[in-house]
Amino acid sequence: MWNLVVVIALILTGIMSGTFAVVIIGIRTEDSKGSATGRAPGRVTAGVRRILGLHVDHTCCRYVSNPEYACPKCHRAFHQPQARH
Repeated sequence: MWNLVVVIALILTGIMSGTFAVVIIGIRTEDSKGSATGRAPGRVTAGVRRILGLHVDHTCCRYVSNPEYACPKCHRAFHQPQARH
């Protein structure tokens, strides 16, 4: 009986450790690429966003008085190239 409890505890510990490692890798990837406000760069980071419940809302970027303080995605939208005539 105790053997079964130990095996189940080890399996659960392994699953939790693996999930924690994947979350850490995803966070480091997002941080190194600076991509938290844009589209997820890969499946791991997309999964980490889903696990952590990260949702980026760009509505407040419309109210930024200085476009330099907008997030990178909205900053590009403020500075789109003008069409030449």
